[in-house]
Amino acid sequence: MQQIIVKLKKNYHILALIFILLLSFGFNFYAITNNGTGNEYYAACIKSMTQSFHNFFFVSFDPSGMVSVDKPPLGLWVQAISVLIFGYHGWAMMLPQALAGTASCFMIYILTAKHFGRPAGLISSLIFALTPAVVVASRNNTMDMQLVFVLLVSAWFLFRSIDSGKWRYLFLTAVFVGLGFNIKMLQA
Repeated sequence: MQQIIVKLKKNYHILALIFILLLSFGFNFYAITNNGTGNEYYAACIKSMTQSFHNFFFVSFDPSGMVSVDKPPLGLWVQAISVLIFGYHGWAMMLPQALAGTASCFMIYILTAKHFGRPAGLISSLIFALTPAVVVASRNNTMDMQLVFVLLVSAWFLFRSIDSGKWRYLFLTAVFVGLGFNIKMLQA
């Protein structure tokens, strides 16, 4: 019994982080069906994208594949793949954002805990999970949380590059900023 208590005290941060991540996903996904299909413009685009590979590849807004959306493809591709897996539902379109919000919460912990300690990482992760703007962005079919996630991963690779002095991490930083550009253009 004493060993279990010692292990729990030593690994409290893992249990706390799991709780925070579950809380984050709970807030991001709770009653998400009440939002309907979210932004109707993107919902129509995703429906069109699931009807043919041509529409999927060219991010076509209309079923005939003549008009494409004013956004880069990556964020909408992720949503369309989710809809192809789970069917055309509002929650299926918003699931990638809810997951990206929770993954961003994890990345906030990783980035903060490395330089400021585990308690600071847990606090920052919890504050991120409870921030109303983050929860709202995670419960919508706009691609904002996907962008936040890839930029946090990019920051993690940047710090790895600085700490290790290796160029490959700097190149991975550029790759993830490029992915961010392909989600929401210059906002990355």
